[in-house]
Order: sequence, then structure tokens, then C-alpha cells
Amino acid sequence: MLRPVPHNRMQIKERREDILVLLTKGMKGYEIAKELGVDASTVSRDIQYLISQSHNYLNSLANEALPFMYQTSIEGIRNVLKECWNIYTAKSNKEITWFHKLAALKLAKECNEALFRLTAEGPSVMYS
Repeated sequence: MLRPVPHNRMQIKERREDILVLLTKGMKGYEIAKELGVDASTVSRDIQYLISQSHNYLNSLANEALPFMYQTSIEGIRNVLKECWNIYTAKSNKEITWFHKLAALKLAKECNEALFRLTAEGPSVMYS
């Protein structure tokens, strides 16, 4: 027997959270409806709502968080690069061996490659 569809916002929110959990477990809409004791059309509407919310979340992430993450990633790589060159150019520190200097060069190369990728691919990801 189907339960009446709740109209209380908190109940709807809880049902949608349950639906999301059940979707992540691989259940189909009709299985979720049976599990929750609601009509399949209710589950379908809730899934459409969740999809819409996901689109809004991703748009918000792309517009607000992504540029900041992009900038902090570049600044972090630049800081690592500075430290790599400090290690490579260190003259008086006897604890820094040629092994350390070569490792710093290798890391500097990887940092430059990462910067290139971020520069080449980042704007297209942010504005697509």
C-alpha cells in the first residue's frame, strides 16, 4: 500500500535524501518507490529535482569555487618551484647533495608541466 505523499518541506527533503542514497546504491526509480512506499511518479519528480539541484551546484562550483581553486593551485605550484630552485642553487648547505638537487630539478620540471597544463586547459574548463 502506498503512503500519502508528504507535503511538509522537511519530509520532502528527507525523502529526497533517501532517494539520493538509494540511487547511489544502484536502485531504479520503481524499486525506490516500492522501498519508500510512494508513487513512482513522486520518485520521478524528486529525481528530476535532484538533477536540477546538481546542475545548479555544478554551475555554482564552476562560477565561484573553480576560479579560486585554479588560482590557489597555480600559486601553490609557483611556491614549490621557488623552493625547488632554492634547493638547486644552495651552495653552503652541506646536507643538500647532488641527489637532492637532481630531485629538485625533476620536481621543477613537473611543476612547469603542471603550470602549462593549467594554463592551456584551465580557461577552457572554466568557460565551457
